[in-house]
Amino acid sequence: MSPRLDTIRARLRDPSWMAGGSGAQRQAWAVLSRHRLLERLAPWPARLAGTFPLDLGVEGSDLDLLVEVTDLDAAAATLDQVFGADSNYARVHGTFTDGPAEVASFTLDGLTVEIFAQAWPVERQMGWLHLLAEARLLHARPDAAEPLRALKRSGLKTEPAFACLFGLCGDPYAALAALAEAPDDLLDSIAAEPFQP
Repeated sequence: MSPRLDTIRARLRDPSWMAGGSGAQRQAWAVLSRHRLLERLAPWPARLAGTFPLDLGVEGSDLDLLVEVTDLDAAAATLDQVFGADSNYARVHGTFTDGPAEVASFTLDGLTVEIFAQAWPVERQMGWLHLLAEARLLHARPDAAEPLRALKRSGLKTEPAFACLFGLCGDPYAALAALAEAPDDLLDSIAAEPFQP
């Protein structure tokens, strides 16, 4: 495993650094800490994912939390109990590429929070793998941030925006997941290519 991958992974595991990040990151961290979201999810392992750790948030971006649960039915009841009183609370059961999940969403301080719970370790969930690959590509090409925000403002989700900009072929979700723990030289070669229009 590369030292660069280890450094990026460690930074993503502890998002408290966002308290000193961009304005959007500080806002996201304030919501996360003020409402004690990680504590309210305990004892489930949870990680922050999505656009805020990448500083790619645009208007309407969610604060995404990935959670590992052992029993989805019990998780559904717990999510309803713990977060059901929060504004605009809704929960759905869905089946995704990496399996079934309970997805709860609600609004705190004007920011939509989405909790994605699966019976699968957080760092093996697709959302985490996408985050890791995206963070690594941004590390290699920091100048990609504004073009990515522009693509997101045009309506693209984060993963398709990365695939479009970096010329990743096929399903953008699968392509990014495959890059999560790929060798640094592969990510460097992808990042070295001119951005796609």
